[in-house]
Amino acid sequence: KEIVEDFSVVVSYDDITAKNYSLSAGQYFDVKVSHVTITPKEFEERLTGHKDRLKSMFAESRKIEKELEKELGGLHL
Repeated sequence: KEIVEDFSVVVSYDDITAKNYSLSAGQYFDVKVSHVTITPKEFEERLTGHKDRLKSMFAESRKIEKELEKELGGLHL
């Protein structure tokens, strides 16, 4: 019975009873939302970075798909 940040919580029997005896862990953790103020320029830079990484991942995905199709095409029963 130990509380570990972002890992575990201690829940009383009354809490479990109040949740209709549900043991679904997600409903017992507090949701923490942190807000960071950024400038429009910083937002645009972050968005551009995410878009670039996504394009790179899509390109890698297409490369892997073609490689898999080639390898599967060489298989015979």
